Amino acid sequence: MRWYLPRRTLLLLIASQLMAVLPTWNRVGWVLVVLNLFCLAWCSGICLGRFGQPPRWLLVLLALAGAVTLAFSLPGKGVYLAMVSLLVLGYSLKVLEIKAPRDLFALVLFGLFLLATNLVRYQSMAMALYLLLAALMQLAVLVSLHGGQPWRLQLKGLGRLSIASLPFTLLLFLLLPRLSPLWQMPNAQSATTGLSDVMSPGDFSSLAQSTELAFRAVLPWHPASSGLYWRALTLEDFDGRSWRQASFRQQAEDKSVPFTLSPGQDWTLMMSATSKPWLPVLDGSQPLSSELVLTADRRLVTKTPILKTRQFQLRLAEAKRGQASKRELAYNRRPPPDNPKTLALAQQLRQQYPADAALAQAMNRYFAGSQFRYSLSPPPLGKAAVDQFLFETHTGFCGHYASALAALLRAANIPARIVAGYQGGQYLPEGDFYALYQYDAHAWVEAWLPPQGWVRFDPTAQVAPSRVSGGLSAMAANPAFSAGGGWLWQLKQQPTMKWLRYQAALMDYRWNRWVLNYDSGRRQQLLGWLLGNHNGLSAALLFGGLLLVLLVALHWWTRRDLAPVQKAVSRCYLKGCAKTGLNREPGEAPGDFALRVARLKPQLAEPWQQITALYQQLRYQQSDAGLLKELKRRVRALPRSAKIAP
Repeated sequence: MRWYLPRRTLLLLIASQLMAVLPTWNRVGWVLVVLNLFCLAWCSGICLGRFGQPPRWLLVLLALAGAVTLAFSLPGKGVYLAMVSLLVLGYSLKVLEIKAPRDLFALVLFGLFLLATNLVRYQSMAMALYLLLAALMQLAVLVSLHGGQPWRLQLKGLGRLSIASLPFTLLLFLLLPRLSPLWQMPNAQSATTGLSDVMSPGDFSSLAQSTELAFRAVLPWHPASSGLYWRALTLEDFDGRSWRQASFRQQAEDKSVPFTLSPGQDWTLMMSATSKPWLPVLDGSQPLSSELVLTADRRLVTKTPILKTRQFQLRLAEAKRGQASKRELAYNRRPPPDNPKTLALAQQLRQQYPADAALAQAMNRYFAGSQFRYSLSPPPLGKAAVDQFLFETHTGFCGHYASALAALLRAANIPARIVAGYQGGQYLPEGDFYALYQYDAHAWVEAWLPPQGWVRFDPTAQVAPSRVSGGLSAMAANPAFSAGGGWLWQLKQQPTMKWLRYQAALMDYRWNRWVLNYDSGRRQQLLGWLLGNHNGLSAALLFGGLLLVLLVALHWWTRRDLAPVQKAVSRCYLKGCAKTGLNREPGEAPGDFALRVARLKPQLAEPWQQITALYQQLRYQQSDAGLLKELKRRVRALPRSAKIAP
């Protein structure tokens, strides 16, 4: 005989399965998504009496379709994605095999495991809250099996279960050893925004539309925004339109240059996932851990790509800008190809300013002219991008100005390169950190001017000083600039949206600091604070002891509300026994007593059978105030003459 899901359980099952599968939709492919929706629709039809059990050939066909899809789509995408796809396929098909409550239990466990796999890829607080809500929905499916209870009582029971699990969750989070993952995260298609090692005109104006968090910095001092230049990349290979990271830089990124840790101020970088190894750091920063590499162009890179939010300890010392090899200087002196007008302008300025330092300053001031305009929507440029920008469009973003100045410097035989990174930052005093978003991405120029060495020039400051002093958000007050960003960018600059982003940044910072960065090192610090010089045995005893205390407390907490109700049920039942006029024998079960009442006092057979059923339900199945009230009513309704009549 088939077991049919109650309607309430069916609705919760559909909602819980959709919530469990939804975060995987962009990874498992549309075939599995359609298959999942089809299985849910068929299950609904079964439970509503519209469809019958699916034939075996259909189940085989669905399984084959899913297997063939996985066989063609998964190769090369890693173990993690393969496991998630198989889980989604099995989770979808299992819903067609619900024939008993045990199948539903298995399906709920399936869903909880699938939800947990998302924590490997998504670590934001928003996703954690979503997964918590989805897990509660899974538990609600089980609670809903008690169909006799109203919604209010079911929600109350679910809340009690959730609250009871919090101490165990906290204990496991704080004391359980961190184990290495069973698989590695896929590194392809992980980063959707962020800096690239290729910069073409318009790239940075595209990044300016993104409000994604790039990184946070905790500085023990508070510099002016105009002094915060976070270096991430140096771009030295120029083809007349685009700047690229030189091949010799890429080849040397795994080799750290020798350095001596200098006196300075320590600071913390909390980097968001980028799938890239580059770190945006203040000029002069040195690594305090062996997992970082200090490159010859004064950048810091990680030995492995950053696939999740990570925290790095750094030291800011005096920047050594006066170091460059002959090969490096020759590479950065190559003139810009395919831009003859730029070459002519550089030669003209060279005649006016024979000294390199004066010429570089003059070229930087060249962009202060009124013909240049700073815009979020610069016009497209062709192959001779610098010529078109300097002599035709005069409208650009930071990448346009940096590219033009570097090309002018090289045309005048001065070594120059583009530096890509971020500028400024939003200081949040409640958290005492700086938050930088993708729209803070910036490009500037470094020119080689002996004896100082590499000197920073920011031509954007010439045409839009407020961009450097107040950040990109300060430009929102300029109608001409804001108009280029479109309605979405303007909406994000509204005070309410800024306030919401501010609050979200604070909460996300605390989430990353206290939850995501609680690693093995912090666990050891906590155990050291609790136990002093501890070993594995003392830590295990502490864990076991706290676990035992929690179990005892949970047992007391769950029974304390039941005790008064059980006592009231027993009192009411014994009162009814007395009204029957028969003495209940020691050890006599309620069912046996009911049979004796029916034999000796047939007029009480039916009402006493109902009282016995209510008593057993209240005593052994569920403690419900409504049932207790009904038991009392039926005991009061027993005939007064029952005690006297034979």
